[in-house]
Amino acid sequence: MRRPSFLILLAGAGIALGFSAAPVAAQLMEAPTPKRFEITPFAGYQWGGSFDTQGSGAIPAGTLRLKDSFAWGAVLSFLTFGNSAVELTYLRQDTDIEFDRAGGGGNTNLGGFSMNYIQIGGRQHFGRHDAPLRPFASVSLGINILDPAAAGIGSATRFSWNFGGGAQYMFASGRAGLRTDLKFWMTPVPSGTYGTWCDFYGCFVAEGTAWVTQGQVSGGLVLAF
Repeated sequence: MRRPSFLILLAGAGIALGFSAAPVAAQLMEAPTPKRFEITPFAGYQWGGSFDTQGSGAIPAGTLRLKDSFAWGAVLSFLTFGNSAVELTYLRQDTDIEFDRAGGGGNTNLGGFSMNYIQIGGRQHFGRHDAPLRPFASVSLGINILDPAAAGIGSATRFSWNFGGGAQYMFASGRAGLRTDLKFWMTPVPSGTYGTWCDFYGCFVAEGTAWVTQGQVSGGLVLAF
């Protein structure tokens, strides 16, 4: 009589273990796999971008100025260790360029102009790695292709870099989220002024440098895979 009771007890224990193991197996199957890449298309507002001319050559003294306008682009991120990521960024701004002559005379619209930034850099998050909302800092360097729309004027490619910060919020699935950035972009360009210096080997002439600085605020949709 003891053997049937023992078998019943053993069967009941097996059923209980089966029921308790089912939720664990389900959780293991539903556990999100780590994501290694993110792509973030974004849109925003770009402002700034001017430098003074000194009245040498064909351009009179004054200020060349880019008009504030809409900007768009995308960021491809490779998630490395902890809270870090390597990022490839493309940003384009289509706008107009104006010339403000020194001493008055009003602004002259010189036509369409586009800024095309292509840069590689890094992003560093702060706070817990698994937190849904995380602030970050970023820095990158690369090139800026300055492309005037006027016929007969070619584009120019200049070294550039940027730094900034923002925040990223990921939804519970870990596959999508939102990102916002505030960045400052810098591009050195020839100033049109020249300096001369002499040493033991002779005298030399070099063109000076002006800095085109811009600000950008943007938001985008993060897709992780």
